[in-house]
Amino acid sequence: MEEHLDFYLTKVGFSFPGNGVSLKDSKYILFGVPFDSGSSAYPGSRFGPLALRQVVQGMELWSQYFRVDLENMLIYDAGDAAISHGDFRQSAEVIEKAIKSIASIKKFPIMVGGEHTFTPYAATALGADSLIVLDAHADCRKDFLGNPYSHACATRLWLSSGGKKVLQIGIRATSKEERDFCAENDVVQISPFDVRRESSQEIIKKFVQQSHALYLSIDMDAFDPAFAPGVGTPEPFGLFPVDAFSVLNLLKESNVVGLDVMELCPPRDPSFITSALAAKLIMEFYASREK
Repeated sequence: MEEHLDFYLTKVGFSFPGNGVSLKDSKYILFGVPFDSGSSAYPGSRFGPLALRQVVQGMELWSQYFRVDLENMLIYDAGDAAISHGDFRQSAEVIEKAIKSIASIKKFPIMVGGEHTFTPYAATALGADSLIVLDAHADCRKDFLGNPYSHACATRLWLSSGGKKVLQIGIRATSKEERDFCAENDVVQISPFDVRRESSQEIIKKFVQQSHALYLSIDMDAFDPAFAPGVGTPEPFGLFPVDAFSVLNLLKESNVVGLDVMELCPPRDPSFITSALAAKLIMEFYASREK
């Protein structure tokens, strides 16, 4: 039977990585989520998927760290999910359908966006039991400005929907409500100030080893604004890009079921610095799995 994707798509002018791999020959399927209707600070992440596709056209497809040639990455760009701006529920349904469609043909989903709001729905659709999130924020508010589906509530939504374990890396901006919730729900957090410590690396290693189906979510504001200015809610004192390799190294032989790279906000990224980093993170993740 010929493989096909059972969800609505909007094709765009560029594709990631632009090497023309077919759906049939692919191992990974990337799709965009151009949604930012609930942005709490600076809107514009709806343009994130397009910016990521644009910037990769001028990048060398090579991983110096993992020593992997990426010219023939088996990533099929399915386009953008046909979501409805301002309609969170309809958009969440489209995301769930997209993820399940990708999983049904035994491909690995890569979601790019766009608000962090949809991570719990993607992870749940894949049956993940564990969630690793690179983020500046805990995203564990009960609601934000009366909206319980805000991107500020994403991790809490994951746990409320049956998610079992969460490890957050890069956390440095939280409210008392979130700190109390995380303590009560055994959310493991590693700040940028501690991520390079041997004890933190052991925490990540143990978390990965105890996970059966792990979902990796990267919010671009996890990184310091010096490296990633193009985000909707920047926070100083963040991760360095090289810190991501400690996570990728520990994940390369684990059962990762899905990846997303979210909150890329091109209007705040005129030099494409953040877009280039987002694209590189996807490439390095691929290299770590295919080495």
